[in-house]
Amino acid sequence: MGDAAFLTAPTTPLEKVAHRSIKDEVAERFATLIASGVLNVGDSLPSERDLAATMGVSRETIRGALMILSSKGIVTIVQGARTRIASVDVGGLGVSALSNGRVTDYTLEDVHEGRLMVEARVAVLAAGRVEKSTLAHLRDLITAQEAALHDPVRFLIADRAFHTAVYQSCDNAVLSDLATTLYSYQMDHRRRAVAKRGVIAQSIADHRVILSSLEAGDGDALVAALGIHENRIYDSTRALLAASTTRATE
Repeated sequence: MGDAAFLTAPTTPLEKVAHRSIKDEVAERFATLIASGVLNVGDSLPSERDLAATMGVSRETIRGALMILSSKGIVTIVQGARTRIASVDVGGLGVSALSNGRVTDYTLEDVHEGRLMVEARVAVLAAGRVEKSTLAHLRDLITAQEAALHDPVRFLIADRAFHTAVYQSCDNAVLSDLATTLYSYQMDHRRRAVAKRGVIAQSIADHRVILSSLEAGDGDALVAALGIHENRIYDSTRALLAASTTRATE
């Protein structure tokens, strides 16, 4: 997908920031991944080629976005080496709800219940409103996820793009923004979860069912598919939090 297609791909409400460049938008997406805990200090980013394929933009756009982050001290760029995360202080970049910490004030159970409810409504709307270009974009993202079967960071970049595209296809900015914020809760634990054997493969299988439901325009099937996927995420996150609590008290 070229830069022009990226502008119209339903992964974020770009019409709200039409005066800004694509590289600025991509820089904010990286910042959101950092703010949500997917990327941490010291992490190496995938290659420019892999990032371009996953995010659906040109390598030049990726390079420009990373330069923006480098100028703010968020990443370190060394010629001939992978770009590394240097700071998690993303300032005004990234999702505001993550930056000000409000979403982390909620319990896992509350977020889980809220996500199920919001995604159920998103699913009903998306099934009747999804566009063919979005379906093609989702297929491309599943292909990108399959290429990241053993790379949790790269997978989560494509995973977030997949979920955001599904949410945006409901064509309701409030619901899609809320769903995206809830999705971002406890992403540091999600990163640990997807590193476990078989978890990425299971998520990709779930994504295929979600895509099939969207392709069929079947709202009920999409509600069920998203619910099953969210329940897996909830169970794995709860297990990780319980294990962390146990280790802290030992």
